[in-house]
This record gives sequence, C-alpha cells and structure tokens, in this order.
Amino acid sequence: MEVDGHEKEHIPVIPVDPAACHKQKIVDFSLDDNVKLFLRPNRWFALNAGNGMRLVRVNVVVFVMASFTLWSFIIGTLAAPSDQDGRNSALREFSDIWQYWISNNFTWLYIGTQDAWVIFIIWIAFSKYGNLTLGKKNEKPMMSDVSWFALLFTCGVAVGFYAMGVSEPIWYYRGYANLKKPGFETDDQRAQQALFVTMYHWGIHAWGAYIVAALNIGFVAYRWDMPLTLRTAFFPLVGDVIHGLFGDFIDALSMVCTTFGVCTSLGLGVNVIIAGLHRIDCGSGRDSECPWVTVPSVDDTSGAYRNWAVSTIILVTCLATASVMAGLKSGLKNVALFAFFLGNLLLVCLLLLDNKWFLLNSIVQSTGYYLQYVIQVGFEADTWQQLNIEFDRSLSNQLWDNKAGSRLLIDQVEGATGEAMDSPSEHFQSHDATFIHWWTLFYWGWWISWVPFVGMFIAKISRGRTIRSVVLGGLVAPIAYTFVFMIVLGSLGIKMQRVAELALHETVPLDASGPNCTAMGYVSGQPVTPQAIGLADAGYYPLSCRAEHERLYDAMEPYGDGIASWLHLLCVFGVTVYFVTSSDSGSYVDDTLSAGGMVDPPPLQRLYWCVTEGMCAIALFWGGGQEALQALRALSVCMGLPLTFLLCFMCSSLLRAVKFDSSDSDIRSMTRFITGVWDFTEGFEPQVESRFLPSKAQRVVSLVLALFAPFLAMHSMHLRLFGTSTSWLHTSAQGVCFVIWIGCMIGETGTPNASFIGWTFFVSFVIHITTVRVMARQAYNVYGWVLEDFAACLFMYPMVCSQMELQAKALPVLVDRNADPNEGLDDSLDHPEHPFVLRTSSGKPQDLSNVRGVQNTRPWDPAVAPPPYGWGANAPPPGAKVQGVDAGLIADTASRSSHAGSNIPMPPQPP
Repeated sequence: MEVDGHEKEHIPVIPVDPAACHKQKIVDFSLDDNVKLFLRPNRWFALNAGNGMRLVRVNVVVFVMASFTLWSFIIGTLAAPSDQDGRNSALREFSDIWQYWISNNFTWLYIGTQDAWVIFIIWIAFSKYGNLTLGKKNEKPMMSDVSWFALLFTCGVAVGFYAMGVSEPIWYYRGYANLKKPGFETDDQRAQQALFVTMYHWGIHAWGAYIVAALNIGFVAYRWDMPLTLRTAFFPLVGDVIHGLFGDFIDALSMVCTTFGVCTSLGLGVNVIIAGLHRIDCGSGRDSECPWVTVPSVDDTSGAYRNWAVSTIILVTCLATASVMAGLKSGLKNVALFAFFLGNLLLVCLLLLDNKWFLLNSIVQSTGYYLQYVIQVGFEADTWQQLNIEFDRSLSNQLWDNKAGSRLLIDQVEGATGEAMDSPSEHFQSHDATFIHWWTLFYWGWWISWVPFVGMFIAKISRGRTIRSVVLGGLVAPIAYTFVFMIVLGSLGIKMQRVAELALHETVPLDASGPNCTAMGYVSGQPVTPQAIGLADAGYYPLSCRAEHERLYDAMEPYGDGIASWLHLLCVFGVTVYFVTSSDSGSYVDDTLSAGGMVDPPPLQRLYWCVTEGMCAIALFWGGGQEALQALRALSVCMGLPLTFLLCFMCSSLLRAVKFDSSDSDIRSMTRFITGVWDFTEGFEPQVESRFLPSKAQRVVSLVLALFAPFLAMHSMHLRLFGTSTSWLHTSAQGVCFVIWIGCMIGETGTPNASFIGWTFFVSFVIHITTVRVMARQAYNVYGWVLEDFAACLFMYPMVCSQMELQAKALPVLVDRNADPNEGLDDSLDHPEHPFVLRTSSGKPQDLSNVRGVQNTRPWDPAVAPPPYGWGANAPPPGAKVQGVDAGLIADTASRSSHAGSNIPMPPQPP
C-alpha cells in the first residue's frame, strides 16, 4: 500500500549504490577533500609548513580521545604508588581484579564467540559470496603472494614464536597436574597433548578473528570507496552514523587496543632479547660461570634489567620509526620479508641439526591430533574446574553474583556444618581452575586486542583478493606455517625434558604437576649437583626447572658451543626484527586511524604514534618492573572484552554488505526504520532524507519517556500492531516487568538476592520488546535479524522503545502480518505452459489440458462438495464425465482435498 508516497521515497537498507561505485574510478584518499567527505564538519585539522609541506592531518576527535587515554595511562602508571608488596597499585588493579573478573564471568563469551567467528568465515568463503573481491569487480591483487604472506604472517604472529615456542609446551607437559585436554593415559599421550594445546592456542581460533575484521573493513572500503578505518566496518549496520561521534569512538578504541596489544608483544620480546644477549655474553646457561657478565639476567632485581628493557624498547622504537617513515612498500614490506627469512633460516637449521625424522613424525602426528580434537576442545570452557572457584578460598572469586555476603557459598556451607570443605581439586582430581584464566583466555584476549591492528593491516594488503582467497590464505597458510614452527620448537623442548629426567633418574607420575627439581639437582633454576652440572655442560637441562625466558636458548645448546652461539644470535636478530614489524605495523595503523583513513599521512604523525607506543611500553616496564608482563597480559584480556562485542556485529555487518552488493532480493526489496538507535550520537540529526523524520524536540521527548517509562513509549507501536483491544495488555505486561525490575534492584539493599528476581523480570521485559520489534520489522518491511533485535533491546532499550514510538506515529503499517502468505498461489499456477496432469490408478500419467468433454466454464460449487485438491475455481463440476480418466480417482481426490498427508501430487491449473 502507498502511504503519502512513502513507497516512492523508499529508504534503502544500506545508503549506498554499489553499481555506481563499481563504475567510478578508485577514490584517492591521500587527498584531504576526499577524506573530509566522510567526516562531520569541524573534525578535520590540517597544518602545513611555510613551504607547503604537510605537517599534520588528523581527525581531531579521534586524535584527542586516543592520545588522552594512552597518555593518561602512561602518566598514571608512572605516578602510581607501590603497595605493601612493592607492586604498582595501578597495574595490580588490572592483573588482580579486572582480569579475574572477566575470566570468572565471561569465559563462555570468549570461548563461544571464537568458535562462531571461525564457522562464519568458513561458511562465507564457500558460499556464493566467496568470489566477491575486496575491490572493484575486475581489480587484481596489489602485491605478490609471497610478499602478502610475509606481511600477513609477521604482523599477525610477531615475537610469540620465539617467546612461547619452547616454553609453552613445557608448561602443559610438566606444569599442570591432571590437565585433560583432551586427556592422556600414558606420558607419550601427555607429551602429545602438550603440543596440541599449544597448537590450539595458535591455530584457527587466533586467525579467525583477524579474518572477520579484514574482510569486513576491506570489502566495504574498497568496493564502496570509503576510507580504510575500523568505523567503516559498521557502515552496513548503522549507515552514515559512522561518520560522526559513533565512528570516532570506534576508531579511538581501536587505537588504544592496538597500542596495548602491541605492548604485550613488546613485553614478550624484551624478555627474549635480553635473555639471548645475556646467554651470548655469558657463553653458558649457568650463571655461576659468568659473574662478570655485562648484560643482566631477566631475573635480576637490582634495577639493571629494567634499564636494559627500557633501552631495548627505545632502540626498537627508533628502528620501527625508520620503517614507518619509509612507508608500506619500502619499509614495512622489506622488514617483514627479512623477519620471515630469519625465521625460516632458524627453522631449517633446527630441522637439519636434530633428529629430523622424529621432528617430521611429530609434525604429521600433531597435525592429525589437532584436526581430531580441535572441535571438542574448542568449546571447552572449563565448566567444572571453574566451579571450584566457589568451593576454594585460595582462588580469586570475582564472580558477579557469588562473591560477597550471604551469597558466598563456602561461608554458608561451612557455617552449616562447622567444618572446612575439602580441597575440590584434590577431591575431584580437577586441573587448576586458573588454567583457562592464565592461558586460553589470555590468548583469546590477546588475539582480539590485536584485531583492529592486524585486521586493518590485512585489509590494507589484501586489496584485489577475493573473500575466498583471503580466508584460505589467511587461515590455511599462516596456520600451517605456525604449526610447523611451534611443533619443531615444542618437540625439541619436550625431548630435552625427557633426556634430563632419564639422565637424572626422575620419574613424574601421571597425576603430578612436574618433576622434583631439587631431587634433580636444581635450585632457583640453576644446576648445583655434579650430575646436573655435567648434564648442563653437555647441553641438556630439565626445562621445567628452568626460567621461562631461558628455555628457548637451552633447547639450542646440544649442538655444540659454536653452533649454539650462532643459533642464539639468530634468535636475537629474529626476535628484534619481528619486534620491529609489530611496532611499525601498529604505529602505521594508529596513524591511519587518527587521520581518518588517509593514505600516507604526514611523517610527523607517524613519529608521534611511534613515540606514544614506545612510551606506553616503557611506562609498563618502569612502573611494573618484574610484574610488567603480568600486567600486560591482564590488559590484553580486559581490552578484548569490548572488542568481542564489536566483532560479533562485524559478522552481521559483513553479511549485510555482501548480500546488498550482490543485489539479493530480500535485502534490496526491504527498507529500514526512519530513525536509528544511534542517532543520539549525531544530535538527533542523522544524514537521512525523509519527509517522515521527527523533529529534534520530538526525538528528545520520546527518548526521555522511553528511558523512564519505556512501556508507554511502546504503546503507539502496540496500537499499530495489535489494535485497541489487546494493545493495553502488551503495554501493561511490559510495564509490570519494568516496574518490578526497578523495585527489586532497590529492594536489594534490604533483601539479599532480590536483585536477581529483578533481573529475571528485566530479561522478560527485553524478550517482550524484542518480539514486538521483530513484528514491527515485518509490518514495516524492515530488514534485520532477531539476534540484532535482541542485542539492541538488551543494551539500548530506551533507544529501541523511542524508535518504535516514532515509527508508529509517523507511518501506518505497510504489510498485513495476518495475511495468508499463500494467498494467490493458485493464480500463480494458472499457466497454459503447464499441462494439467494426473496419474491414474493404473499409474499412467494423464494430460487433462486437452481432454474433450471437460466443461471448464462453470465454477466448482462448494455447496455440493469441496473442490479436489489443487484444482482451483476452474475444476470440472460434479458428475462431469472425463474421457480417459479414472472417475474413481477424481472422486478419491475430492475426498482427500483436506488431507495434508495425501500422496496425490497437486496438478497445475487447467487452461
């Protein structure tokens, strides 16, 4: 139906014309005027030198928000006092409270979303959308496959190979008792499990998050001629709102997450570099042999290590600055290729120096083990192990609803029995409840915090590639290479551990967490008995008894002093170059985001972001000292939480984008609501042309009403959808749920657990308005998805209720929800090209379209008998003689006309 010409004014689901974009030339975003087209007025700041040289080009809001956040963190960390344990109080807040709070309450979210993203990108790669290009329809890739892979790999993995390649499998092999992921019955299976868990943390789940962001950003930016920024990814979802405060916040948040994510890698890299320099300087893995050493040990507590760490960060920052100033093709690409070469050189050396057949066996076996168990372990959230948090006082309990007062289960139980509860880990033989906290969730948070940086960088270098090639190239190739690297290092580490246990006669029970280091002759990570010293001189160490940063270099000792020194030097150079690639790539992304997506912003800005990134890492090491790395891990997990929600919406946004660009009939034939839930970020003045838009005053009044009495705001939509007879029932139901929610939250002060009754009614309220919003979308022909509706109602119910009120007041419904969806189906079957065919009782087909004697002029009389199934209004009248057709069949067909299970096929309408 037409409502005041509304159908002619049709508002598209996404405000873009893909066909027009594909016909025009590629937009040059190195020009100020093109960038400013996608920014709101007064956002752009440009400064030139006297000779016209560009000095500054920034989106002021993004630049100020990100700079203020990062420098506040730097100053606050450096100025924060130490507590009674000598720990920085600011950093302790993250590692002791916020990280545990997130892991205690949101494990399910981190684990579930990682799996969902992987499933989504695999599906879209092999769907009909897999052939769509990140660019114009006939555009070719901007760089070769080798250069693309080198840049992809070095920015996505960085120093983690070197820092964790040997150490992480050793932790899983000898660091945890009863770790069953998926489980073991022999020590051989335990060793294989250690390699599997390492691969699980570095495998498809890590790269899946990167690819989601890269596809979304690259597809929208390159196909629809928009700047390459993270805000661009949300254009298909919220429209032009991304060009205002909403987009500014997204870009600023991305810059902060990028900086903290890179700082985590810098922290890992600093330890590996200094440990390597110390080993080269000392010439031995035994510190007692080199009291004169210049480079301090990572375990040094005199302050020398901190000075060396800061000096290393400054050096790497300078190298990264030089690389960024040289640009993507001249600087970053060449550094990435060099880092990739050094990594390959180390890998080949280790393969050839050791038992290569053992290593090849391990590569094949571990890959198969991963493919067999990745789905099972990929969904493990340590449900029963984390339940022990409620039973054990020694575990940090940051559960949202069970950590205080009468809700603390252990207080209630022990108060009732008068006895202490048993240790749950011993009673149930559970592995450490904090395992998933320190490992899996750290990794998932770390990968997610890198998503803005790596996702944007992959999008930058993937122009011209298809969705399928980016998914396969971004998953299969890097993961395969990662597995080979990690399996080689991990297998060599476990081999050395087993050699030491055999030589020093130490047997580790299957239910034990590790060997007795004292019995093996080790104290504080150093050999002290003649047997242990002799074994160390031969190049073998029990790695589980050694410091984490020493294990990489220990694994290279068995090949002789000269070869070991060469491998140590190769590792130090490799880590340093990877260090530089992480820093320069992160600075490059920060610079691009702060400049609104401008290509090649002025060099002065690149210098600023390199310095800011370096200062952030320095502040962490100077303020945190030995516990800086722990604080960095906590920061990664914390910053990953908001980005997890953004990544979920990126999946929805990408799906909309590919469907709209492919001209799918469902999304192209539908519209959107006349107001958006994020319009408040634009001062209620969205960039939408419609004669039905309410005024700013109406928007403000409606939002205030929706905030305090959302059920009243929803009443207008209830009237449109349900009529006057039942609309008040829906309004009253919502009102009761809302009022009880508020009352129970207030009553919590006097009645423990009352708030949970209130939250139950709030969820009921959200489900109700979600249902109404879904019905409203159907009634107004608005495109959407029920999970999007639920998320909007859960987190932004005032905006949703206001949206419903304004839509209902502006327009009547456009689609009758109660109409029969099959109305007119018989008419659509009335076509002369389809002969009227029935099958007789003898099984032979009969064509009734040309049968003589059939009277088609009279309509069927429903008063006499119901029409035969599927015959329609022009069927033969009762008693008509049809030549060549079994009369009994016709009568039987009529008698079964309402039988849903009839096996007689529905014939087409006769002409």
